[in-house]
Amino acid sequence: MTLGPDPAADPDATPILGVPAGGPQGAAQGPAQGPAPGAAPGPAPGPGQAPPQARPRAGVRTWHRFHSAIGVFLIAYGLTGLLSGFLLWSDRQDEIDGYFDSGPATGILVLVKLVEAVLVLCAIAGVALRRDVLFVPSTAGWMAGFAMFAVLDVFTGRWTGLLEHLLYLAGFVLLLFLSYGLSAKAQLASAPRPDGDASPGESPDDASGDSGGSSSGPHRLTRTQEFALQAINRAAALTGPRPRPGRHD
Repeated sequence: MTLGPDPAADPDATPILGVPAGGPQGAAQGPAQGPAPGAAPGPAPGPGQAPPQARPRAGVRTWHRFHSAIGVFLIAYGLTGLLSGFLLWSDRQDEIDGYFDSGPATGILVLVKLVEAVLVLCAIAGVALRRDVLFVPSTAGWMAGFAMFAVLDVFTGRWTGLLEHLLYLAGFVLLLFLSYGLSAKAQLASAPRPDGDASPGESPDDASGDSGGSSSGPHRLTRTQEFALQAINRAAALTGPRPRPGRHD
């Protein structure tokens, strides 16, 4: 029995109080502490794991190139209505007198033209800012106007005017439906595609033509948007060029 440190121990080692010499090195260390509270672990993805997806863009593009044609039509129609109203002011007054016998025809006609001017400004702003949502007040405003005149035609017995106003009303309903469907088409085209980007030579507006109205991805479409998009795709398929049958020998 020898007194003093063990000759087999490390001579440079410093003895630790409460721990016998030559004991395991990790005995003096406390238990392993986990990550600090509130700190995200953030492990790197393994070879077979997909990297985390980035957040989708805040803004969704809903402007289609055909919206320009819709905006030009709304502007041209509104300016034509304003110009014809000023050139044929007396005829318009007589027409208003036929609907409202005791009402102030001049005041009603001025109010109608002011509202029409506001609708034209909305259409101009929609084309300038490339915001299809600004076409909604224009189309909805003219739809409401033609619907009101159609009701007045029924009460006054003007069946020719009723047919004319109903045709205009149906045209603006179709125009609003077309604008809504084009917005859904552009929104679907701007969503990330699972098979990568669009092929070379394919514009983003046409990238959704083959999808058939799929609503997968972060930009999910509503059922109304899917219905409008399917209607546009079917109309384009019916009116598009049909392939000629092959020649058989």
